[in-house]
Amino acid sequence: MNDGGATEISILIISSTIDYSTDLVCRELEQRGCIYLRINRDLFGEYDIVYDIEDQIMRLRIEGKKYVVKNDSLKTIYFRAPVFFRYSKKLTLNEQLYRSQWGAFVRNLIVFDNAKWINHPVATYRAENKILQLKIAKSVGIKIPKTYIGNYLPSYIEDDSYYIVKALEAPIFYDGEEEMFTYSTLLTGRDLKNSSLKEAPVILQENIEPKIDYRITVVNDRIFPAMIQLGGSGIRGDWRKNSKTELSYIPAQLPCELDTKIHL
Repeated sequence: MNDGGATEISILIISSTIDYSTDLVCRELEQRGCIYLRINRDLFGEYDIVYDIEDQIMRLRIEGKKYVVKNDSLKTIYFRAPVFFRYSKKLTLNEQLYRSQWGAFVRNLIVFDNAKWINHPVATYRAENKILQLKIAKSVGIKIPKTYIGNYLPSYIEDDSYYIVKALEAPIFYDGEEEMFTYSTLLTGRDLKNSSLKEAPVILQENIEPKIDYRITVVNDRIFPAMIQLGGSGIRGDWRKNSKTELSYIPAQLPCELDTKIHL
């Protein structure tokens, strides 16, 4: 694939065809006159894509149009919904091959190391490591609940106290054609002692009540905190178990001390 007539890309977006949030980003980029290219993971098989190690250029042909991506001119990569692919028995061999190898290809795009990434694959992997994140939070002085990770109970578990049980990573299960997902679960110490934990490790934390849930997004040096409430109050257990239409997401101000620690 030669470069004649190819558009040199300064902003690369990696998304999917059904992602409405990406549609809004693309519309804004068009209004600003930016030169960008959106590639959708569910359409990779319809594109011609080649990365040349010799000149370190990625060339693409999409619907008859040619594009080139160069490390010295690519400014930004927006990796939307940077999940690491999970598998189920429902996938065919071809589908498993497609997901695994294109997923690996996207992660290998970290070779474009002059670009500013939004959701860098390496940073995403670190962010999904819950033990590491808790360690970092504790090291900068953020208070965290007493936490245990493993497949048997520590000695401090009390029968009548409540604890939060979480998975180490978002678990998706399949029972025939039915897809299942598990949230954080509130259990008593007595319930835990009557449960079998040998099959898989879990995260076990002391329950904090009352509490207010926050979702905090950090972009460069700016922090965007949002408080999540149900009926104007904090939520017992996992807030995601409630209907989205009943929840309120309210812009919030963090204490200066916590704001500083998040930046560390």
